[in-house]
Amino acid sequence: MPYIIATMKYPSHMQNEVVKKYLQISSKYSPDENVAEQLCAPVTTTEHGVKVMSIWQIKEGKLEQALAYYRRYFYEFINIKNCEYSVDVWYTFEEAAGIAGIKVPE
Repeated sequence: MPYIIATMKYPSHMQNEVVKKYLQISSKYSPDENVAEQLCAPVTTTEHGVKVMSIWQIKEGKLEQALAYYRRYFYEFINIKNCEYSVDVWYTFEEAAGIAGIKVPE
């Protein structure tokens, strides 16, 4: 099963705005366990500000649905100055090899 790893970065002085937005939209975006399981959401700070990652394991056949959901979710933050995000699909080694037509022995 693939993973979606979303990363959001913003200046540390915008932390309150990000938290306010998160609280404002949290009821609108309740997670669907039938689509994905959130594994973790680590946060760190750097000299450039705050960096948040969200890692979800996607259920079989739900990748497109999950991508649409998380892209809509993170789009909610675009009006926060200098807040940027990416939503990326990561595959397991076996899945990536399979895309290349290579079967990995068990």
